[in-house]
Formats: sequence, structure tokens, C-alpha cells
Amino acid sequence: MHVAEISTTRRHRAPVPDGPTAAVLAAAETSDRVAVVHMELPPGGAMPEHDHGLSEIVLIPVAGAVELRHNGQVRTLEAGTVATHVAVGERVSLSNPGDAPASLMVVASPPQFADRLAGWSEV
Repeated sequence: MHVAEISTTRRHRAPVPDGPTAAVLAAAETSDRVAVVHMELPPGGAMPEHDHGLSEIVLIPVAGAVELRHNGQVRTLEAGTVATHVAVGERVSLSNPGDAPASLMVVASPPQFADRLAGWSEV
């Protein structure tokens, strides 16, 4: 069993202005099948369009609201209301239109996407 505390796990900042921070809670060294990441977007922050490499992604909002853009459509993901699957190869972008931080749990399978986040600069 592996237990990771969000508050004590090292955070990494995306290499974009006002981008998210990520705490990799479980990654390839924990499991060869799945990774779990806590991502936080500051108010007004965003992550430009990107893909997730060979990983499928499930986004689960846990605080605030995040706008997810995909193929010209915008979907608001609010805490406690949705879980979203992003398939391999799909390109998405995220933004926080609110005035408070928004956070998501990100589940990636296989876990290689989390390796990209661990390569971001530490906060």
C-alpha cells in the first residue's frame, strides 16, 4: 500500500504563466498501471492545449470549477458533479474562471504522463 499526503508532497509548477501546480501522489515507481496527481489552478490561471502522451486521463474536480476545452467545445467541471475521461491523443486545455483556486485529481493510465509533471520546476 502507498499513502501520499497532498500537503507534504512536492509540488511542481507548469512552465507557463499562471499555470497550474501539480503534486504527483502516485506514479510509475508506485504502480506500472496508474498515476494519481493533485493539480491546482490559481484564479484566472490556465493550462494551454496539450495532450497526455500515451496516458488516458480521468479528471475529477475536488474544489472550485475548471473550464475544459476540447474540439471547440467548453465544459465546466465543478467539484462533486462530474468525472471526465480524456482518451489518448485528445488535446485539451484547462482554465480557472473563478476568483479562488480550483483543484482536480488527475488519474493517468499508464502512469507515464505523471513523469512529465515531475519534470516541471519545483515550487
